[in-house]
Amino acid sequence: MMRLSMLKLLTIVSLLTISVQANGGVEKKVYSYEKQRINDNPVVQLKDLKLVFSKKLENNWTGYLFSIALVYQGKNVNTNDILFSNGTEITSELKKLTGFDYKRLMHPTLSAEYYDKKRLIAGNINAKNKLVIFSDPLCPNCIVDMSEIIKIVKANPTIFALYYFSFPLDMHPTAKTITKASKLAEAKGLKDVTYRLYTANFEKFFDPYELKDNQKALDAFNKVFKTAFTLNELNNITITKSLEEEINLADKAFINGTPILFLNGEVDVARTKYKGKIK
Repeated sequence: MMRLSMLKLLTIVSLLTISVQANGGVEKKVYSYEKQRINDNPVVQLKDLKLVFSKKLENNWTGYLFSIALVYQGKNVNTNDILFSNGTEITSELKKLTGFDYKRLMHPTLSAEYYDKKRLIAGNINAKNKLVIFSDPLCPNCIVDMSEIIKIVKANPTIFALYYFSFPLDMHPTAKTITKASKLAEAKGLKDVTYRLYTANFEKFFDPYELKDNQKALDAFNKVFKTAFTLNELNNITITKSLEEEINLADKAFINGTPILFLNGEVDVARTKYKGKIK
């Protein structure tokens, strides 16, 4: 299925703050409003509209995330859209004067399927505080945060359990190769693979935004990890399926960038709230 942004699909609507009608429940009114504004767009045909979840925010605002299936230029398209309402107004953009965008909070509460022990990389599975992180090994911010978070969790194993999800971004053309190589390394029994992955400093071998040669990326991985993996080895069914599962779970959590950290099921936007659990 094809994916397009709502910005492209709903170009005829310039959504500023608009009054919500007084009758009916707010959720129903928001749903009706979203349905109507899509149907008002002559270039798309709405097939299905679902309210996936809503989230209470500050100052009596609530965010509503929709999944949308439609037809655009003869093609089936799946996309998402977010609206905000305080019960009397509705808007597609909600920011603080500091610039903080409330869309960054629009992730669902994580379910138990995100706490599979096979994705536990540090801490104790029975720890009270569960951390889930979605990360790309070639993302600069991920490199900084992952090494720090792993160190903190290892130093506080009774406080935290850390679960890791690979989410290689398209802006890093060889990130999937590096990710698959790390999975193969784990399968081969190498220790501390994730921590070593984020302290490997691949940038000294290649530009993660420019390199498209997967063999060169794998050569760098092999040099750092002292392995001799081949591209054919990375494409086995088990590794491919493992990565697909993690990406699918990331999609369910509406992850579209990295790093994204969750603390006890809720997104920790600044990736610092978890530190308050250390006593």
